[in-house]
Amino acid sequence: MQTELRFICDLPSGFHARPASIICEVVRRFRSRVWLAKGDGTPIDARSVLSIVGLDVHAGDACIVRAEGDDADSVIEAFRRLVESELAAREETQAPAADPSAKHIGRLPPGLRALNTAHILGRPVCAGVGAGECVLVGGLELPSVLRGQNARSVELELADIHAGIAAVREELTKRAASSKQRMEGDLLRAHSEIAGDPALITEIERLVHSGRTAAQAVVDAAGLMCAVLRQAESAYVRDRAVDVQDVCMQVLGHVTGGMSNAVEVTLERDSVIFAEELTANQLLRMDRSRVRGLVLGGVGATSHTVILARSLRIPTVIDVPHATSIAAHGSRAIVDGTGGFVITEVGQDVERYYQRESVTQDRWLKRVVPLAQQPAVTHDGVRLEIGVNASIAEEVAGATAMGADGVGLLRTELLFLDRAVAPSEDEQYDAYSAVVQAAAGRSVIIRTFDIGGDKPAAYLSMPHEENPFLGVRGIRLYELHPELLRGQLRAIARASALGTVKVMAPMVATAVEAAWFRGKVREVQGELKAAGVAFDGAMPIGVMIEVPSVALVMDHLSDVVDFFSIGTNDLCQYWMAVDRGNPGVGALYNPRQPSFLRLLRQIVTSAKERGKWIGVCGEMAGESSNIPIMLGLGVDEISVAPGELRRLKLAVGERSAALCRDLLDKAMACRDTESVERLLGEQTHLAGNVAPVIDAGLVEIGSDAMSKSEAVKEAVDALFIAGRTDRPRDVEEAVWAREATYSTGLGHGFAVPHCKSDAVRVPSLVVLKLHTPIEWGSMDGQPVRVVMLLTIPLSDTSGAHMKVFAKLARRLMHEEFRDRLEQACDPAAVERLLNDELGLAG
Repeated sequence: MQTELRFICDLPSGFHARPASIICEVVRRFRSRVWLAKGDGTPIDARSVLSIVGLDVHAGDACIVRAEGDDADSVIEAFRRLVESELAAREETQAPAADPSAKHIGRLPPGLRALNTAHILGRPVCAGVGAGECVLVGGLELPSVLRGQNARSVELELADIHAGIAAVREELTKRAASSKQRMEGDLLRAHSEIAGDPALITEIERLVHSGRTAAQAVVDAAGLMCAVLRQAESAYVRDRAVDVQDVCMQVLGHVTGGMSNAVEVTLERDSVIFAEELTANQLLRMDRSRVRGLVLGGVGATSHTVILARSLRIPTVIDVPHATSIAAHGSRAIVDGTGGFVITEVGQDVERYYQRESVTQDRWLKRVVPLAQQPAVTHDGVRLEIGVNASIAEEVAGATAMGADGVGLLRTELLFLDRAVAPSEDEQYDAYSAVVQAAAGRSVIIRTFDIGGDKPAAYLSMPHEENPFLGVRGIRLYELHPELLRGQLRAIARASALGTVKVMAPMVATAVEAAWFRGKVREVQGELKAAGVAFDGAMPIGVMIEVPSVALVMDHLSDVVDFFSIGTNDLCQYWMAVDRGNPGVGALYNPRQPSFLRLLRQIVTSAKERGKWIGVCGEMAGESSNIPIMLGLGVDEISVAPGELRRLKLAVGERSAALCRDLLDKAMACRDTESVERLLGEQTHLAGNVAPVIDAGLVEIGSDAMSKSEAVKEAVDALFIAGRTDRPRDVEEAVWAREATYSTGLGHGFAVPHCKSDAVRVPSLVVLKLHTPIEWGSMDGQPVRVVMLLTIPLSDTSGAHMKVFAKLARRLMHEEFRDRLEQACDPAAVERLLNDELGLAG
């Protein structure tokens, strides 16, 4: 069946990126092929944002949309509603959505503020600190030698264009095939498809016909398409502009015979890259061992460049104004990807700050790395597996090195999205095999493709849905695309012969669905057995718990599946009937809602009663403050982002499971989330062995701090190294906030800075005995020789903070006590003295 609709575009700005993305979103929900044309021009695939934008439709232009397929009438009717009312309404009333991470603008830490450090703020997207020579990287532009050059015949210029595009696509395809890294291969394949996008090619050809040279046409087409893409409401669509820039850079290099040097960047030493729009291909072609940091302007958080930087653990800051004009090429710069800023005037005091920071990080790693390699076990002997959420083998390899107990969730969507056709069985097998090998014998839970909702795939022709988040997504899509599921299950089953693999289906709402999925797994295993292909016949089969209905049929589900994994993100939003991305109901989307905690308890209890393994892979599990809830529930495992592994392993070791079960009972009895928050804030009583206020590890003899700010930072860093805080900069801020009200220099060479902060886990006393006295602004005007930092959790309402402070202040008035403290020459002696004098022991 084929049908069509003719209409006049009445949008003031035409079909720019925002309406183009809306059109694609609607069209992709149908099975029919859909084409869109401007006037009687060449029709394009209406599932491509680039293609729609490339039509250059303006207000008043006549257009035609054609659909061919069994639901063609439905497509045309949906398109009619779209162009007659919905597009105009959304264009007039819907402001661009706020970037969810825009609030995370960088902030200079107190120690650097005290140095009046000149800096430029940006948005942190990849943590860490990097330093090196500034390298300024330009964007796509025509080489000066070619500017003003006259075009040859249209035929010759077009021949150069087509040859350049073909060469780029061939090169990208070869590089993708030979790449040993999954992320790199997927990126290169996606760029190959962009290079062949008909909208891009059509625009370049139009410009050549208008009189441009091939090189100028490439530059101008890239500029036009990137400009309109950056107007999109969706951050994802905006970030595709850099991909277009990337591909056009490569085409330009071929068209100019290598005269364009925009792609190749040669690094001779450790470098910090400054660029307005660095492309992923440029980064891939650099000597990545010398890339110490990235300072970027118009590159979004979902761009392939940033995704690649994260996988390579390169400290990165984006949204930096005038990124290529804030530093001199060849000068020295420091990028703080944790704080979200860059320093381009690096003096000796700044170098010293980061040298000391490096020492702190080394000491912290020396303590936590051995601990993170051990199982996470509570004081009363309860083990909690801590796995990693991942998408590619490189992430798994890094997480394994950091102590991950396995892969609790392998998202497979990356293989299926951002491409014109579905991945083959062999392509998937290679990807899953690489993950299993990277896991090095640890368990890997592979979730079958979770497409739908906010993750459409253009080639699936998904039907139109009023609410796709409650529609055909996850397992509900599988019956419509049986061969797609079959290919994935075969690839997973084949990979199961290489290690411990489990398979899991998303969006299961009934036991019937679970039984159907198990049947499909058994079918492909039967096929492989008949063909003599190796697989693990005992591979466990499980389901995601994301739909509240399954809580009441856990007994039925337990009859057909082997394990469960709770996806708290979707489960919470469905339970509370809220869109978690809607700020208007954001307060309700809180996994600490008492009713949600009761739901979790019911699910876990039902699974345990039937001897089933159960884990949690949602964001809730990745917050250390929720560890008491996880332990109280008694789940077998939590699966989290790689960067949270070590911190959460340490957090488990600080708890008592029995006390956490008691806390969960109290939390479920609360009437509101605020009460639950307060309970979780009072976590010092959840440890089986409460850490002493002071121990030898918190005493530094002969500190080389040369200023008040260095002494405060060193004392706070001692808490971080000892595992008493994982937010040292927040503690430091709290100390300085107290210090701003009055000086804590008590006189006689002693200072007692102090604070209350929710970033501190337990009451702690740090002692620094300074090698050289420093100015503190003390009451008697004398420099300070001994610094004693006292920190108390904000939740501590006992008044212990002031009691200890007052007792310490009184003791410091006695010369005999001061002399004994100064004469104590080793940390253990200082610890014994303070415990005795202040009554801290026991």
